[in-house]
Amino acid sequence: MNRRTYPVTIWDEYFRQYLIPIYVAVAMFAVGILFGVLAIETLTPADILSLSTYVRQFVGMETSTPTYAGLFQPALVSNLKVLGLFYILGVSVAGMPLVLVTLFFRGFVLGFTVAFLISSLHWEGFALAVIAVVLQNLFIVPALLIVSGVALGFSWQLIATKGGSARSSLIQKFGGFTTLVVLMALVIVVGTAVEAYGSPFLIHIAGQWGI
Repeated sequence: MNRRTYPVTIWDEYFRQYLIPIYVAVAMFAVGILFGVLAIETLTPADILSLSTYVRQFVGMETSTPTYAGLFQPALVSNLKVLGLFYILGVSVAGMPLVLVTLFFRGFVLGFTVAFLISSLHWEGFALAVIAVVLQNLFIVPALLIVSGVALGFSWQLIATKGGSARSSLIQKFGGFTTLVVLMALVIVVGTAVEAYGSPFLIHIAGQWGI
């Protein structure tokens, strides 16, 4: 019985050379999430009470009147700034450490936010974390991890490249990197739309059901 073979696309070949840097990016992001979760233990009862009160007030406002207006543009600008930072660091020789630091802090904030919501509000916090944090990051986080991983790999290639033929290949890879950033920017637009329009609507619905 013959096995069915599939043609290898240009993107397959492109991503194969960046698999290890992408794994490194994912690992650093995961470490950031872990530290964010552990940072919950450093909060005092007064800090937890203050933050919990703020979260409940926010949910109460969204339950009565979802705030769609004015959320999309600043959220999109913020997300695209991170993407652009990875792009700039990727095409610079000294960009690798800063990519890793940015990934760590991005993971730290995400881990801290989700852990705080769950630890302080329990099952209500879990539902809120899924609606307000996880949904949009199903689009935004993979896009950032892919670009940051390729940025790490491309930055290393800049250091290691020698010779005219290697530089010609590097120009092609730069074109691929730029195209990838544009495609991931479109993914981030979708994720930001979920953040600005989908999450407030779902919080409103959940609040009506008593969550």
